[in-house]
Order: sequence, then structure tokens, then C-alpha cells
Amino acid sequence: MAIEGLIIHQDQDGVYLGHGWLYELTVRDKVRVSYSETRAKDDLHVEALNSRFKTENRSLFWKQEDLGSLKKVVAERIRYHNHIRRHSALGN
Repeated sequence: MAIEGLIIHQDQDGVYLGHGWLYELTVRDKVRVSYSETRAKDDLHVEALNSRFKTENRSLFWKQEDLGSLKKVVAERIRYHNHIRRHSALGN
């Protein structure tokens, strides 16, 4: 899969700021890296959603045999999350 030209947004955690990791991304894979200005403080809701989304769907994602089927499953799970499931913040 070619990722050249993509912009990857990631945490400012030490493992993601290491020279080896950044070299792999920026020189070898030719991607741009972005970070939030105040670490994860600006992204708390997104971070929580991302973590919950990955945890709830992990086994389903790993069962997919190719990128196309994974994209379809992710799109369906996002549709379910946004349009079908009950949201406690909205009184279910």
C-alpha cells in the first residue's frame, strides 16, 4: 500500500517522536506528520472515541482478509456508531 503524500496525525508521545520512527515515515515513506499543539488535551473526545471504537471492533477488524473488506467494515461500524446506536448523551 502506497502512503506517500499522506498526512499522519499522531500523539507527541516519545515513541512517536523518536528519530527512527520519524525517519521511516518522512524519508522512507514520504509522509507528513502532524501533532496537536497541546498534546492530547485538545483531542480528548476524539481520543476516547478512537480508543473505544478500536476496542469494541478489534476482533471484527482482524478477521478481514484484505484492505477493501476492512474499509467496508469500518464504514459500517462508523455508520452504526453515528446513526443507529443509542447515545447516552442524547438520553438514549
